[in-house]
Amino acid sequence: MGLAITMLASGFTRQLMFWLAVVLTTLPTLSHAGDTPVPEKIRKIDLKSISIPLNHKNISENKAGALTYLGGVQLFSNSASFGGISGFVISPDGDRILGVSDRGFWFLANVMYDKGHLVGLQNGEMSPLSDEKGRQYRGKESDAEAVTLVDSGGLVVSFENDHRFRYYQASSTLNFDSVLKSNAQVISFAPDLSPVLEGLPKNLGIEALTTLTDGRMLAISEAALENSNNGMARAWIIGRGAVLPLTYELTDLYRPTDMATLPDGDVLVLERHFSLARGMASRLRHIKAADIREGTELKGEVIACMEFPYNIDNMEALAVRQNEAGETIVYMMSDNNFNPLQRNLLMMFRLDQEEKPEQPQPAFSGQQLAQTMGLVAGNR
Repeated sequence: MGLAITMLASGFTRQLMFWLAVVLTTLPTLSHAGDTPVPEKIRKIDLKSISIPLNHKNISENKAGALTYLGGVQLFSNSASFGGISGFVISPDGDRILGVSDRGFWFLANVMYDKGHLVGLQNGEMSPLSDEKGRQYRGKESDAEAVTLVDSGGLVVSFENDHRFRYYQASSTLNFDSVLKSNAQVISFAPDLSPVLEGLPKNLGIEALTTLTDGRMLAISEAALENSNNGMARAWIIGRGAVLPLTYELTDLYRPTDMATLPDGDVLVLERHFSLARGMASRLRHIKAADIREGTELKGEVIACMEFPYNIDNMEALAVRQNEAGETIVYMMSDNNFNPLQRNLLMMFRLDQEEKPEQPQPAFSGQQLAQTMGLVAGNR
């Protein structure tokens, strides 16, 4: 679940007061109509974008650790459904994003660039996440937390509270539009993953999810292990007829919020921290592919850390792609928790590390997905 923040508390720090002022002074006036109904529950929504600097105090700064800032925007919409984006994927060409929200909606939009920099989103659409019978998820069952691309176009979504995975099939490779019309398919894991998921706290489920280059999934829970002296979260490698346990190191009160797999098989993990004294903070950890194996303790290297005066919010979603120049492009998106004092941000960076030769992603048919990951997807 997204981080609930009540800003009407005593003892604001000067940093938080400045952050509040920034939010309140950047709200635009929207004059467009709200949602436009279209067939099959898909709604077109108005989107407004305002460019934001990386640093409130130094608008020319463009570096955060191993990241170079390539533009970011604050997003606004008249749609009451827009917001709460907790996970998303991006097309290989960077032209489209498809996200999920913690109120159970798909969000689809085109990405706009100017001279290689992110400048906004347009052509926004939203559609409810449907269950196996085509019914809209409601209440706590609608809390989608992460999404990962599998089967060269189909997606697996993790849900919190009622912990579960669901599969959504695209009609063709990377056809994001068709996913908005897709009903959920129940995933049966071999061995059964249900007892593992049922043991997680209601509000601390699978927060971070990614598909590895071998087709298996890596999942990390937000919950710390009981009796864990050094702060460890539960994690699993899922697929090929096995659910392999491992752990993820928790440090400095940060918690994982999303993951993305790099072309060479390494993984980036987005982490979040919040306190009234410190405000919002986000950081990125780099995990080597060779370390992702059963029984290991994933630690990784912190390659970027952002807090005030960096222009961040509740950064919860992460996606990566490789551009035509072979550069790794990193996207981060915030979850505003539908709180008017929080913001919907989309930010883009270049990962400034020595690039390794790209390893091709596996391409699966629907049947091969089941065989490779050791699962069966079907309507129930």
